Amino acid sequence: MGMVHRRERGAVASGCGPAWARVGLVGLALLLTANPAAALERVVISHSSISGSQAVLWVAKDAGLFERHGLDLQIIFIAGAPRGVQALLGGDVTFALLGGPAPILANLSGSDTVTIMGLVNTLDHTFITREIRRPEDLRGKKLAVARFGSLDDFGARVALRKWGLEPERDVAILQIGEQPARLAALEAGAVHATLIQPPLTVRARKLGFHTLAALADLGLQYQGTCVVTTRGIIRTREATIRAFVRAFVEGAHFYKTQREASTRSIARFMRLTDSEAIQESYERYALKFLQRAPYPTAAGVEVILQDLAAKHPKARGANPQEFIEPRFVRELDETGFIQRLYGR
Repeated sequence: MGMVHRRERGAVASGCGPAWARVGLVGLALLLTANPAAALERVVISHSSISGSQAVLWVAKDAGLFERHGLDLQIIFIAGAPRGVQALLGGDVTFALLGGPAPILANLSGSDTVTIMGLVNTLDHTFITREIRRPEDLRGKKLAVARFGSLDDFGARVALRKWGLEPERDVAILQIGEQPARLAALEAGAVHATLIQPPLTVRARKLGFHTLAALADLGLQYQGTCVVTTRGIIRTREATIRAFVRAFVEGAHFYKTQREASTRSIARFMRLTDSEAIQESYERYALKFLQRAPYPTAAGVEVILQDLAAKHPKARGANPQEFIEPRFVRELDETGFIQRLYGR
C-alpha cells in the first residue's frame, strides 16, 4: 500500500499521470466544469464539397447539437469523394460526407465502407451549358467534372446515357476541379457544359448560361450526398455512431424549421452574400431534398451498381443492401424520436 501511495504522490508532484491522480475526483469534476470540451468525445468528419448539399453539417454544428450529444465534432474539407474515402480508410476521419459512388466503388474493391445516412437520394446537380440547347448537341463537346468517380461525374454519365450519348466516346469529360473552377472554365469557353448545384445555379443564370436539365427532374433514385463510415468503426464505436446520427437528425429538424439561423450558417459555410443564392440553397436542400428520416436508399445504390457494372465485374449482381446500414436511422424512426421532433 505504501509503495502505491508513494507512486501516486510522485505522479502528483511531477505533473504526470491521469487527471484524477493529479487533482482528485472533486478536482476533476471542477476541471470538466471549467473545460466542458474535455468531457466530449472528439470525432472527425470530412466533407467533399463547398455546396448546398453539405450545408446541413454546419447548420447542426452551429446549433450546438453535436455537443449536446457528447461529441466534439471536428470538420475538415477534403475535395472530392474518392479522397474522402481514402481518409476514412486511412483512419484520419470517423465519418465522411460525400457522394454515394465513391464508397460503393471502394467497397467493391475490398474495403468495408458503408453508408449510414442518405441526405440527397437523387441527382441534385443542374446541367448547364454556354450555348447548347438540346442534349443531342453535346455530341463532340467537352464536359467539365470535379474528378473521375466524383458525384457530378457519375451524375453526368447517367444523364448522358439517358440521352443516348456514350460518355468519353461521344462527349469528352475533363477533370477540372470544384464547382467554382468548373464555372470559370465554362465562362472562359474551355468547356461547353458542366454540372453545378445550388446556390451556384443563381450565379450561372446571372451569367447567362443555359439550364439543359435539372437531374432531379429526370425521376431517378440515386444515392447522392450521404454520410459514410466503415463496418469496423461501427463494431468498435457503436455508441459514437448512435450519438452522431441522433445529433444529425436533430440538425435536419433544426435546418427545416429554423430558416433564419440556418441561412446564416449557409452563408458562412459557403461565404455567400447573395441573398437569392442563399435562399435558393435553403429551399432546395432543407425543404425539398432532405428527408426527416434520412435513410440511405438501396434503390439509389442499385443505379450506381448498374453504372459501375460496365467496368467493375463485381458490381454485376451485387446486393445493394450490402452497401448501406440503415439501422441507426431506423432506431430513431421506430422509437418515435423523429415524430416527436416534428410533432403531429
